[in-house]
Amino acid sequence: MLILLFYPGWVEGQLFQRPVVLEGVSAPTRGGTLDDLTIMIRGGRIAEISQTADVPLMSKKIPAQGLFATAGLVDHASVLTLPVGGSGEAKQWSWDGFDRFSRDDIEMVLSSGVTRVHLVPVRGSGISGRSCWVSLEEAEGGGHGVLIEEEAALCINLSSGAPSARIRAFDKIVEQFNNARDRRDSLDSYESDLEEYLEELKKWVEEQAKDGEGEGEKSSEEGKKDDEEKKAPEKPRRPDLNEDSDILLRALDHKIPVLITARRSADLLNACELIHMFQLDAIIHGADEAALVIDELKKLEDLSFIIDQPATSMAVTGPGVLSTTPRRPSNLAALLEEHEMDWVIGSGGSGEGLWRMTRKMTGEAALTSAQSTNLRGLRSRRDSLRPGQNHIVLWSANPATQPAARPVKVIIDGEVVWQEASAARGGRF
Repeated sequence: MLILLFYPGWVEGQLFQRPVVLEGVSAPTRGGTLDDLTIMIRGGRIAEISQTADVPLMSKKIPAQGLFATAGLVDHASVLTLPVGGSGEAKQWSWDGFDRFSRDDIEMVLSSGVTRVHLVPVRGSGISGRSCWVSLEEAEGGGHGVLIEEEAALCINLSSGAPSARIRAFDKIVEQFNNARDRRDSLDSYESDLEEYLEELKKWVEEQAKDGEGEGEKSSEEGKKDDEEKKAPEKPRRPDLNEDSDILLRALDHKIPVLITARRSADLLNACELIHMFQLDAIIHGADEAALVIDELKKLEDLSFIIDQPATSMAVTGPGVLSTTPRRPSNLAALLEEHEMDWVIGSGGSGEGLWRMTRKMTGEAALTSAQSTNLRGLRSRRDSLRPGQNHIVLWSANPATQPAARPVKVIIDGEVVWQEASAARGGRF
């Protein structure tokens, strides 16, 4: 009672802001594992990872003995709860289509260890809209899903439809970017014309004040002639508002990157032409036939890729039969690495398939990629488990070496948002 009376702040900190502790966990490292770790979480984020940590009094402990810890998995190309199909435009925003109350879909994704999704609008060929980053933590007002990055990329689809439709879509995209450039020229001209107008208006006002009443009487015709000569300057007309063009201008100015979905070799060549034509800061999504045009891709600077699991089969058809689907080699990631190109992975769907895709890929880069919170993630390998992280997945076995590993608990901001036992009870958070 005396402690409560004289040190209420300390008591509140111990009871309501007490650290969350995971004891006895292991963590994959480059080339091995670290065992018997204690992970201390304060304010929702990892404060310490140590084998010799002192556990504070009255800590909240989450059972984790014998489990393996990683950062939450990240789906770099997700359509979780989004509508698919229809026409698109630059001002469309994937966050507007996200349904945070779609409990079954979100639980399925969390149960696969995915805690962050990059929501990519999927429309017909052409400009699809803008993507965003969403954390699958609990949201105020119910549901799961909190917006963590508003405008991740401008999304363009060059891979949908028949060849003729894709050609028309490409031509339209070029026209839209050119129109955006013209709009910028018009805005620049307007600003210049406005400055001239203000100068002329100032002079006109001064002349009107001088002429005033001190000027002698003139004939009506002379007065009329002077009025015509001294007419106030005309204000220039500002170009009409155009939200789509303004978004394209941000992409042209490298304020947001451009995510281009292109799978077939012809589509990849169109993507290369578009990037070169407008000097875009670009990321290519798909790139299934990259091996066929690798020399052209290498000509572009700072190009990176999102490899996904497309909905259609990538298998080549039999002899003498033309394939209508792109052909992707099993070693696409290795091919990109060989040519020093950066890549991350995405599910290409709602996200529950991301871990299955990661398991099929060889090497530690796949798991590292799946934890990266950057669309160009492999340029920085700092997204594995470390202090400052607030998304943690506890696994039944080492996910870096054992394909049978499965998520057991998912922790965001120090709270268990999904655990295996709850899934067994019928899918409740």
